[in-house]
Amino acid sequence: MNTTRTPLFYMANLGSEVSRALLEYEKKDYVKMHNSISRAKDIILKIEEFPEMKGRTGELEILKSIIENLNQKKFELNKNQLLDYFNPFSIRLMA
Repeated sequence: MNTTRTPLFYMANLGSEVSRALLEYEKKDYVKMHNSISRAKDIILKIEEFPEMKGRTGELEILKSIIENLNQKKFELNKNQLLDYFNPFSIRLMA
């Protein structure tokens, strides 16, 4: 497995944190949820540092908005669709 810290690596890890935050949200474990959200925000900051991600700022802004809504306990998306968004990153990383 490739563990080089690339945007792909961070996007796959962002998906893991978002998944974890959603599970904690459903369990109403807001302390753990906030910790996962904090880690997700840190990951996004790392992703934004990569020059090749400059053209994808709109996508990252949408993800930040979704994470912030979750942080405010206002998650209004289909959970499975959001998690499906992250699947290709994980699959490509594991290949």
